[in-house]
Amino acid sequence: GKPNFEHLLQKFGEAVVPVANCDIKEYNSNPKEQLPFKEYVEYWREYIRNGYRSSRGCLYLKDWHLSRSGLIPNTPADVYTTPVYFSSDWLNEYWDAMAVDDFRFVYMGPKG
Repeated sequence: GKPNFEHLLQKFGEAVVPVANCDIKEYNSNPKEQLPFKEYVEYWREYIRNGYRSSRGCLYLKDWHLSRSGLIPNTPADVYTTPVYFSSDWLNEYWDAMAVDDFRFVYMGPKG
C-alpha cells in the first residue's frame, strides 16, 4: 500500500519532472516548476514525516509524460492502468482511444 521509494529513485531519480504548487494560484492555475524526481521524492518523504505538512506547500507531480520520456525502453502502451475510481473519466477514455499519448489522470503524490 505504499510507494517503493528506493525502486522509484533507482529507475527515475535523475528524471526531471513537472511539479505544481497546489497552495498557490496564478490565473486560475497552480504554478509549476521542473524538479529532479529525486528532489520530489525527498520532499514527499519529508511531507509524510511532518504529518502531511511542508514549508514548501503542497507539491503535486503533475503531467509527467513517463511513456514519452524514454526512461523505459520499449514502453508498452499499458505501462500503467487508471485506478478503477477514475476509469470512467471521459478524458481518460478519449486518450486511451487516441493511443497517441500517455496522458491519463493518475495520482502520484503525497497523501493528505
